[in-house]
Amino acid sequence: MPDMRALDGLLLLDKPVGCTSNGVLQQVRRLFGAKKAGHTGSLDPSATGMLPICFGEGTKLCAYLLDAEKTYEVEGVLGQSTDTEDADGEIVAEGPVPAITQAQMHQTVQGFLGHSMQVPPAYSAIKRNGVRAHKLARKGVEVQLEPRAIEVKSIELLAFSADRFSLRLCVSKGTYIRSIVRDIGDSFGCGAHVSRLRRVSVSPFEQQRMYSIDEIQQIENKDSLLLAVDEVISDWQSLTLDSERAMLFRHGAKPQIDYAVETTSASADTAEDQSGGPSKDLLRIYDPSEKFLGLGKISDGRLETVRIIGGQLQ
Repeated sequence: MPDMRALDGLLLLDKPVGCTSNGVLQQVRRLFGAKKAGHTGSLDPSATGMLPICFGEGTKLCAYLLDAEKTYEVEGVLGQSTDTEDADGEIVAEGPVPAITQAQMHQTVQGFLGHSMQVPPAYSAIKRNGVRAHKLARKGVEVQLEPRAIEVKSIELLAFSADRFSLRLCVSKGTYIRSIVRDIGDSFGCGAHVSRLRRVSVSPFEQQRMYSIDEIQQIENKDSLLLAVDEVISDWQSLTLDSERAMLFRHGAKPQIDYAVETTSASADTAEDQSGGPSKDLLRIYDPSEKFLGLGKISDGRLETVRIIGGQLQ
C-alpha cells in the first residue's frame, strides 16, 4: 500500500454493486494513498453509479454536493412489496398485477412530476430520536417517518412490460427512488419494489466520465483522473479579486467590493439556491492568476470569507 499523502481533488467513481459507500470510499482512498477523503451522498449497497469522492481540501466542499440534483435509472417489479423496498429485502406482501396499459403506466408515472410530500422508507439513514431508522427497523421496531417535501424535476418511462417498468428521473436532494417505485406499485394496488438502481449523474457532472474500481487499479497515473476541487461548484457565480483584495480575503478580512460580480458559469442558479441550503448567495473566489481561494459572500459591499481552500490541484 502506498504511503498516505496529502492529495486534493475530486474523483467521479462508478460505484459497483454489493458494497457500501463507505467501504468503497476506503478502498479508493487506499488506491490513491490519500490521507483524507469523503464521499458526497451514500448509495445503497445494491445501487451502482456516480459517487463523487473528494480528497483533501475537496472534503471542505462535500456538503454542497449533498444538495445537488441527482439523476437515476431504476427498474421496478410489480406485484411484490419488500420491507426494504428493494430486492435485498424480505417479501412482505404479494398481489396479482392488474392489466396495465402503456398509457396508464405513463399517466401514473407523470403524476409524480413536480413537488410532493414523500414518506421515506423505514430502511433509511433518517434519524428518529437520534437513531438511524434502518437500525431500528432491523431490530424489529416499527418505524413511522414523517413525509418530507421533495421535487421530481423530470421523469421518463423508459420501458414497460407486464410486471416490470424502467424509469429515468432527475430529483431533488432527499428523494428516495425506492419510495417512488413503492408508490407506483401501490397506485395499481399490487405493490412494487426496486430490482435495479443506478445513479447516472450528480449535478453539475452530467457530462463527466465516471471511473470504475477496475479502471482505477489499471491506471498508473491515478492523479490524472482527478478534477480540481472547485469543479464541485463549477456552476456557481465566481469573483476574481486583485492581488490586494485576494490577500485580505485569505487572511479573513473583509475587502470592499466596488465592481460587478462576473460570472463564468452558464447558469448561476446554485449561487442563489432555491432550496435555501448552505450555498445560498455564495461565490467562488479566485486570485488574479485564477487560483481558487475559497468561498465568499458579499454583504453591505464587502466580501466575507466563508471558507478558505488551502490546496489546489495543479
